[in-house]
Amino acid sequence: MEQRSFGTPDELGLKSISPQLGYWPASAEPLCADIFVYRGLKGLWLFDIGYGDKALERVRALLEPCRVVISHFHQDHMGNLPQTAWDELYAGQYTLRHIKRAGQAVTSYIEPEPGVRLFPIPSCHAKGCIGMEIDRTYALLGDATYCTSRPPQGRPAYNATLLLDTIRTLEGLKAPWFLLSHGEPLVRPREEILGELREIYRMRTQGEAYIFVE
Repeated sequence: MEQRSFGTPDELGLKSISPQLGYWPASAEPLCADIFVYRGLKGLWLFDIGYGDKALERVRALLEPCRVVISHFHQDHMGNLPQTAWDELYAGQYTLRHIKRAGQAVTSYIEPEPGVRLFPIPSCHAKGCIGMEIDRTYALLGDATYCTSRPPQGRPAYNATLLLDTIRTLEGLKAPWFLLSHGEPLVRPREEILGELREIYRMRTQGEAYIFVE
């Protein structure tokens, strides 16, 4: 079956990445992640649902049921979920427990339809992250490559073991383009992001669990 492009991207306010993939940009007030919309073979996919009235209005303007993927449990990525209708919901096990919603837990690579792969990502940023690879061209990663903060001063840091697992997971993807939520530019070469993560990993100190990056 031939893929269709969006019918009215301008009316929906979507910024185009490809004929089948677009997004609504992230915002700071309220804090809302990028919301990605993909026209698959069997209908629309949403990667993250965002937070706030404007994001909710945009999602509802799609006027057709969607399959929703939640990258992780942070409010800016899934806060609008209770007010949103969907056909199918995909998320990590921890996210599903956190939001107390029925859905399919993504614990290994799955391919719900041709051209769409969902997969778990070990992440320092949040427990239970998942990503979405589209047509082996684009990999939507949410916040999975970002750091966390360590008390008492809240210093930005990566857990060395988790970071290595993140790198190995991303090395297994076929997509040449990686997309990170809140990122600028949004679409970046695979090797550029992997190079940055490998450089951080090389900063680790023997016997130390965390790599501080401030």
